Amino acid sequence: MTRTTMNWRHVANGAGLVVILVIAGFVAHSTPSIADKQAPIAVRGELGEPVAGRNILATVDAVRVARSVEASNGWAGGTAGVWVVVDASVEARVDGLDPTLGYARLRVGETTFSASTRPGDGSIAERGMTVGIAWTGPLMFELPLDVVSSPAAANAELQLALDPDPRVDSLLVIPVDLRALDVDEVVETDRPVWGAR
Repeated sequence: MTRTTMNWRHVANGAGLVVILVIAGFVAHSTPSIADKQAPIAVRGELGEPVAGRNILATVDAVRVARSVEASNGWAGGTAGVWVVVDASVEARVDGLDPTLGYARLRVGETTFSASTRPGDGSIAERGMTVGIAWTGPLMFELPLDVVSSPAAANAELQLALDPDPRVDSLLVIPVDLRALDVDEVVETDRPVWGAR
């Protein structure tokens, strides 16, 4: 075997090793992580339009911001911040074991706020859902005042799901520009009703 043949063999082995490393790097960077595999399946919609996931259908009709809320059941909520009141209709699309509106969040930047359960039956938060018949009423989110005026508030998202843990299932996402909304002193909410208004 000549010296030239040995040099070419080393070059070929080196090139083969480089190709294997490039392929391994591509596979490592393109393979989804566990978090990616278990992420919710976002179904994006718009205000005023029905948005349908696998097991949930919702329409967000209006979003208001106020310093205090007077709910239909007599509950009144003042705050050092503000309330974001979302008027929505939500229903289940599949029969299950007592499906509820288990996930109602408002995401502003990297911070997520859960719908308040303090208004009790004056809100549709955590309401039991029925297939084909919507609960229509308010969801209320308490936020610090500086959050609604932050740059991230222009790209806020309302997120709704039936399951409290919406991984690998539908998560309805509706964009909301909180910066474009006036801050009222008081918002009075309508009584939640079973069915459409």
